Amino acid sequence: MSAVDPVVWMICGYSAFLVVAAYGLDLLARRVGRRAGDWTHGAFTYHRDHDAWECPENQWLWPTSFDPDNRVVRYRASPAVCNSCPVKASCTTSEHGREVSRALDPWPHSEAGLFHRGIACVPAGLAVLFPLFGLIGFHTPVESALLVGSAVLSAVCAIPLTSHLRRSPANFDTPDPAVPEKNPGEDAMRHDRYRTRWGGFEPASDDGGPPAGWSRVRRS
Repeated sequence: MSAVDPVVWMICGYSAFLVVAAYGLDLLARRVGRRAGDWTHGAFTYHRDHDAWECPENQWLWPTSFDPDNRVVRYRASPAVCNSCPVKASCTTSEHGREVSRALDPWPHSEAGLFHRGIACVPAGLAVLFPLFGLIGFHTPVESALLVGSAVLSAVCAIPLTSHLRRSPANFDTPDPAVPEKNPGEDAMRHDRYRTRWGGFEPASDDGGPPAGWSRVRRS
């Protein structure tokens, strides 16, 4: 191993550094996305066992619609409750009740998330290519084995980033006011599971309780 050119070790080390940098960029983007989501939800608390949000005034937001293209569930509080809330001015300007959305897919589930995941894949790709380019100037068996092994190891480490990028749909957390919300009742065959779970996304009752026929059946 003493006959290995120091440049080969530098190339292998730099390749490993690029892999670490790729995961560091992805982790940073993930944290920023989580903080942005927390800012959007404010002090609202999500209760998974009820599949509902609870606002700081101890009122509940129940599921009202599901967007199948963006895979986002939207929750809304009762207008009667929101309009009479003493802190409404600091919460929402809508006369139809405060709305909160929740993405069903893990990171990266949004267009911004996919963009940042793509950025993270760039150094991961360079980590694979850099040792391969190094083969041009180094031809001893040991040096070639080190460079090829470094490229293969970098490629294996990059698989989680690239595979998740390919499988993740591009979703949007905020609804477009120009596009009407989609209801799973429009396509019963495709969204029967969601209609069964949330009782057809009927509006919340006037007192802020769950929609009529709402079911707490959990997804498998």
